[in-house]
Amino acid sequence: MRRQICILGMGLVLLTSGCGGGSEGPAQKVESVQGIHTQKAEMQTVPDEIEVPGSVIAVNTAQVAARTMGTVLQVPVREGDLVKRGQLLAQLDERELAARRSSAEAAEQASTAGVNQATKAVAAAQAQADVAKKTYDRYVYLKEQKSVSPQEFDEVAAKYQAAQAGLEQATAALHQAAAGADQARSEAEAASSVASYARVVAPFDGRVVRREVEPGSLVSPGIPLFIVEDTARYQLEVTLPTDVLAKVRKGSAARVQLDALAGKTIVGKVAEIEAGADPVSHTASARIDLAKEPGVQSGMFGRASFTQAEARALTVPNDAVVTRGQLNGLYVTDPNGVAHWRVVTLGKARGNQWEVLSGLNEGESVALNPGAQELDGKRIASGTTQSRENRP
Repeated sequence: MRRQICILGMGLVLLTSGCGGGSEGPAQKVESVQGIHTQKAEMQTVPDEIEVPGSVIAVNTAQVAARTMGTVLQVPVREGDLVKRGQLLAQLDERELAARRSSAEAAEQASTAGVNQATKAVAAAQAQADVAKKTYDRYVYLKEQKSVSPQEFDEVAAKYQAAQAGLEQATAALHQAAAGADQARSEAEAASSVASYARVVAPFDGRVVRREVEPGSLVSPGIPLFIVEDTARYQLEVTLPTDVLAKVRKGSAARVQLDALAGKTIVGKVAEIEAGADPVSHTASARIDLAKEPGVQSGMFGRASFTQAEARALTVPNDAVVTRGQLNGLYVTDPNGVAHWRVVTLGKARGNQWEVLSGLNEGESVALNPGAQELDGKRIASGTTQSRENRP
């Protein structure tokens, strides 16, 4: 009996020793990742800038309208087409205008012929008047010498007066014909000018940004048919708060970035500032001349930055930022080199760096170029940390 109890006790001891011995198991292995570089976040001196939003506008924009009523026969341009000054935008039916021009030109030719005929009549009347004057002068002398009878002298005097009257009449007719010719010429020029209104042309080199007419449409004078903008010069129209007006002046330099041209920085200069601020919004409009840059078009959204001073900011490389939906984050490594996903708040983009407003401390290391890899909880292989100067 005693032997059985002893054997049972030894069994219990062995069982207890096998089940409860050693509270620590084997350590969990952390996966290591090769080929990922890291870099410490550092404070840098950056420009202290004022940033304002705006939209691109063309310096010169024209609303092109018809100058006469008519039916549109053809519209050879589309929205977005580049056009040259004088290029045809729309052709109106010019048959009636052409008929008026032909009639006016015929009237001008007839009046010119009338002037020529009146000129010849004046020349003939002048010749007759000259002969009559000479004859009259001789008869005046003969009358003084009592060599002609009064009747003969009266006949010569009457012919002289008739010649003078004929000259005056011919001269008056010439003046009238010349006035008629001038009027006919003016009417012909006007008819020719109106006939040219059947061609609606581009006012300058540029781009058609809007087309409001189709073939077959009946157009009237003053109704805009096209909007053409000059592609040679563009401006960014921005809205400046009143507290900025004291710091931004006409001629101030600006750094402009357009959302449609990601990564492009355009040099600008303030060309105009509204004289007074709006009393309701407490803002004023300003226009910034933009340096010529391919791809710029009116309507693009952009931001203008004005540098005022310098400030200190914590920055990380652009390729360290990972975007997940609406969140921006970084893979931050702990002292053991293990990466942890961390959401951060970003500030302004400064070249190839992002300003970090919160979520990261100076001196902490972040993974570079993680791409689509999931690094959370994985150890970044040692020996890959690099400074800004040594980055590949």
